[in-house]
Amino acid sequence: MSEPGLWIIDPETSEERYVLYSELEAETIRGLIKPVGGFVFSADLFMRANLPTVPFYVENWLPRRGRCLIYAPAKTGKSYLCLQLSRCVGVGEPFLGLTTVQGTVLYTQFELGEEILRRRLLETGREYSNVWVGTTFSMKLDSEVGQRQLRTAMSAVEPAVLILDPWYKTLRGDENEATDVIRILDFLDELIESFDCSLVIIHHAGKDLSKRGRGSSVLEDWVDSYIQMTRTGTHDETLRVKLKPIFLRHAPLPNEPIEAELRNFEFELTNRTSTVKEQVFRFIESANKVVSCSELFSAGIGSNTSVYEALKSLVAESVIEKVRRGEYKKRT
Repeated sequence: MSEPGLWIIDPETSEERYVLYSELEAETIRGLIKPVGGFVFSADLFMRANLPTVPFYVENWLPRRGRCLIYAPAKTGKSYLCLQLSRCVGVGEPFLGLTTVQGTVLYTQFELGEEILRRRLLETGREYSNVWVGTTFSMKLDSEVGQRQLRTAMSAVEPAVLILDPWYKTLRGDENEATDVIRILDFLDELIESFDCSLVIIHHAGKDLSKRGRGSSVLEDWVDSYIQMTRTGTHDETLRVKLKPIFLRHAPLPNEPIEAELRNFEFELTNRTSTVKEQVFRFIESANKVVSCSELFSAGIGSNTSVYEALKSLVAESVIEKVRRGEYKKRT
């Protein structure tokens, strides 16, 4: 197969001649890479486009022009996590061990008032370079007025990363209805394309964590990364969480979830990864009730086999007791 190229008019001889792409300078190639029909490129030229060398704003989680969704039950520290993510991307600092690429962030909060949001920013004692924040209770993205409001903010800030926290407050329709959800997703696609940005959505989990985020499944289908955030300990005042990717469209799944605890109003990685046995005991202890195996599996603690082995060991050590088949509680 011959090497690709194009026909040009030689400026010296005024004659047509065939030039290989490999013979052209990078500046010339950039000038040739222009879309036809609005958005279509020659594949030969497109492969030579000078695209960004780092495709993620947050390693493996947030692709450039991509969509990441983080879902969690209530009182898990989602908003603290958002502020930390905003700050880390704003300064290009690692986020819970994940590398980031520096970019301007627009964090839009739909639940917290200005006073509470300001207090949380001040509590950390950190600088928030390249981060813009805003609170609104009324902006609905399935309405023309709400879409116009967000476009205005986007035009003013021109963020690399837009964070919406939380999802259910962005729509006045039904989060369970696919048509209502798609209306917003189509609008968000327009924003991503218009502003060349990436998007993070913060979402609530349903009562049954095994069913993942609440509402229509089209939201899950739409995102590139789907991250589960769960609380792993409530027996003291320390907030401990686990961040487990359910799927990553553009990266392999990690072998282990990220485990962290809230210290000085930001999450820090724990010094070591808890064993499955420790996590099972912590879950049963903090629940303060009879816990079923299905609840342990839904929490994503480990494989079914490793959870059963942990339960067997804890029963043998007399720290938990088996109530009935598949159900356990802390021994008193």
